[in-house]
Amino acid sequence: NTDDSGIIVGNGDDGAVLSLNDHTVIATDMAVEGIHFRLDWSSPEEIGRKITAANLADVCAMGGWPTFLVVSVAFPAHFLHSLESLASGISHEAAKVGARVVGGDLSQGNQLVISITALGHTHQPIRRSSAVIGDAVVVSHLPGLSAAGLLLLSSQKNLDSANARKAIAQHCAPIIHYARYRSVFPFLHAATDISDGLIVDASHIADASSVAIEFDSKKITSHPDFEAISSIAPNREHALDFVLSGGEDHVLLGTTANPEKCAGFIEIGRVVSGHGVFVDGKRLDGEAGYQHSW
Repeated sequence: NTDDSGIIVGNGDDGAVLSLNDHTVIATDMAVEGIHFRLDWSSPEEIGRKITAANLADVCAMGGWPTFLVVSVAFPAHFLHSLESLASGISHEAAKVGARVVGGDLSQGNQLVISITALGHTHQPIRRSSAVIGDAVVVSHLPGLSAAGLLLLSSQKNLDSANARKAIAQHCAPIIHYARYRSVFPFLHAATDISDGLIVDASHIADASSVAIEFDSKKITSHPDFEAISSIAPNREHALDFVLSGGEDHVLLGTTANPEKCAGFIEIGRVVSGHGVFVDGKRLDGEAGYQHSW
């Protein structure tokens, strides 16, 4: 839905006026040049898509559907002629869910900084604190491809294979399965967006729900998508580390009593009694998360 439904006053006044239904979900994210992206690796359009996807994914992780965005950008003088491409990337990603940009601000600065606030609606919020012992742990797709892409960009080696191009694209402008997310909302007990790594973000659910999460490495490494990550990593152990600790894929991690109803999701573990996050019975530290910098 990309019409003006819900917009009473849009761009052009001192503020937007919106008519909001149901419960309103609000999420905000900021991307800083040199930390979340590099202009020599990503096009302005890819950067716009990436920061927009991060916000949309957070709304979806709450069981919400994004509707409106407010965008603020600080930019150096040399980036002025790239603002239109940046805006195009933001609009491109927002259109995937029918969201509209309703306001924001522009300012010159020493480096490119983009801040987006996303608003969405939900009938029933999905919390991190609602995981139930016995739930299956599922993901919308395997994380780790973005971390593999970062490795390739950093090394500037072996960039030409199909898997390499896929990994680099995932790092520069992640593909989010929004419709797949929406289809499983009724079946999820708890959920979170994976931006800081599977172990770290799973620990947020475990802590909030006072449970433990047990991952099965065989369910991860036996999935066909693992081969793409493994073909880039130095070895399979390193590839598994990409999955467990790599960030910025924006995968939806959820717990459910009905994994068979979560079409397209991959079951990789269970919710069990205890505290913390485990892989094959070994407890892992949540500190081994993704660092958003180079």
